[in-house]
Amino acid sequence: MNNHPPYSRILPVCPGYGWSRREFLKSMVASAAMLPAVSPVLAAPRESPPVPPPRALSTIGLCKRYDYAEVRRVLSVMLEELGDVCALAKNHYVTVKLNLVNTSEEDLGGLPVWLTVTVHPHVAMALGSLLVDYGAKQVTFCDQLPFRELGAEAFRGYGYRIEEFSQAMDGKVRFVNTRNRGEYDSYALVKVPDGGEIASCWEVNQTYIKTDVLVSLGKLKSHVSAGITGGMKNLYGVPPSSLYGDDAGDEPNEDAMEYRSGTMHTCTKKPLTSVESFTGKTVENDHGFNVPRLIVDLNAAFPIQLVVIDGISSIQSAEGWWIGSLVSVCRPGVLIAGRNPVCTDAVATAVMGFDPDAPDRHPPFANGDNHLAMARRKGLGENRISALEIAGVGLEKARFEYVPTYQRVNPSS
Repeated sequence: MNNHPPYSRILPVCPGYGWSRREFLKSMVASAAMLPAVSPVLAAPRESPPVPPPRALSTIGLCKRYDYAEVRRVLSVMLEELGDVCALAKNHYVTVKLNLVNTSEEDLGGLPVWLTVTVHPHVAMALGSLLVDYGAKQVTFCDQLPFRELGAEAFRGYGYRIEEFSQAMDGKVRFVNTRNRGEYDSYALVKVPDGGEIASCWEVNQTYIKTDVLVSLGKLKSHVSAGITGGMKNLYGVPPSSLYGDDAGDEPNEDAMEYRSGTMHTCTKKPLTSVESFTGKTVENDHGFNVPRLIVDLNAAFPIQLVVIDGISSIQSAEGWWIGSLVSVCRPGVLIAGRNPVCTDAVATAVMGFDPDAPDRHPPFANGDNHLAMARRKGLGENRISALEIAGVGLEKARFEYVPTYQRVNPSS
C-alpha cells in the first residue's frame, strides 16, 4: 500500500454552524444585554451583498491529432497560461480521474473508444508527464472500470499501457480501478457540504481522498441527461459499483462491476452505503432531475483543482454508442483546461456552440436541469460566459458547433 498523505482539502466550517435555534436566540439576548443603555433598540443588521461565485481562468488550445509530442506541447503552453499549475503539483500526490466509460471491448462503427467516448491515452500521458516535470511525487490515474483487475491491466484495453506511462513519467505513475474498496480495508465516507441536493455523503474508494490534488480529465461530448460531459460530469464515475452498482444485489458486493443506473439515474434503488446517504429528494425515473443534482453533489464533496478536457476527437448528440444511430463522430480539434470545473465546463459548453447558462430543459440541457447554473447558485463557480476570462486561442477560433442532444418524448425514459 502506498503511504499517501491524508486528504488535505478541508471543507470550511461556517461560524455558528450546528447551533440550535434556541442557542442562537440565547446568544442574541446575551449580546443585546451588553449594549450601552443609550441604545434601547437594536438596529436592523445590514444585508450582506451576495457573494459572487468563484471565477478562474480557462484556456483553449488547438490540437488536430493525437500525436503525443504535439499534445504535450500544446498542453504545456496551456498549463503555463493558467499560471499556478506548477505550484499545484510540486511535492504533491496527484490523482487524475479519467473518463473511461463502459467497456473497452466495444466500439463505435469500428473506431476505437479513445477516438469517440474516452480520453485518449496520449492526452493522459502528456498531462502526467507534465505534472511530474512540475515536481509531482506521484500521479495516480483512476476510474471505475467493468473489469475484474484492479490495477494497470484493467486500463490496457483503453490504450493505457503502464510501461509507456512509466517511461514518460519517470516511474511516478500508478493505475487504480476504483470499482470497489480495492487495496484499502474500508471505504471513505465523504460528506457533502450543506447536506447536498440529493446526496448528503458519498462512500468511495480511498484513492479519491488519499491525495493532495484532484484532477478531472474529461472528454468533450454530449450527454442525454446532463446535456454535456466535461470535468464535472466526469466525477459520476467516482461512486463504486460495489455499493452503487446494478449488480451489487442487496448488500455490498466487492465483485460488482456493472453501472449504477438504478441508484444514480432512475434512482429506484438505494445505495448500499454504511449510512443513509441519499436525502430522499430524488424523482424516480427522471434522469434529467436526478443526474444534474448528483453531479453538483459530487463536485461539492470532491473539489476539483484542475480540469483538462480532451476535445480532439469525440462524439455528438449523446454520450455513447449504446444510444444507436443518433450518435456521430466529430473532430473539434481542441484541448480545454482550467482551475475551476464550473468555469471550465462553461467554456467547454460554449466551444460546443451552446449557452452554458441556458434555461433548464433547453439545449444543450434538453432533457434536464442545467447543472452548471445549479453549481453557480451553490457557490461552486461561475457559468455565465460573459463573466469568464479565456486565454489561449479564444472562443471564436475554437468553436465547433455540436449537434444538439435529442429531446426525449418521455423525459423519464
